[in-house]
Amino acid sequence: MTKYSTISVPKELHEEIRRIVIENPKYKYSSVAEFSLEAIRIRLQEIKKMLEDEKEDKKKRIKKAIENIKKSLENI
Repeated sequence: MTKYSTISVPKELHEEIRRIVIENPKYKYSSVAEFSLEAIRIRLQEIKKMLEDEKEDKKKRIKKAIENIKKSLENI
C-alpha cells in the first residue's frame, strides 16, 4: 500500500494548473495532484541525469589529471 504525504503550493499556482491543465481535456489530467506528481517525477529525472553527467565529467577530469601526472613523471 502506497503512503502519501501532503505538499503545499501557492493557491495561485494551484488555480493556474487547474485552469490551464485540468480544465483542458486534451492534456488528460484528472486532478492537480496527478499533474503535480508527473511534473515532480520529470524534474527528478532531469536532476538525476544532471548528477550522472557531473559524476562522469569528474571521472574524466580525474582520469585526465592522472594521465598528465604519469606523463610528467615519465619526463623526470
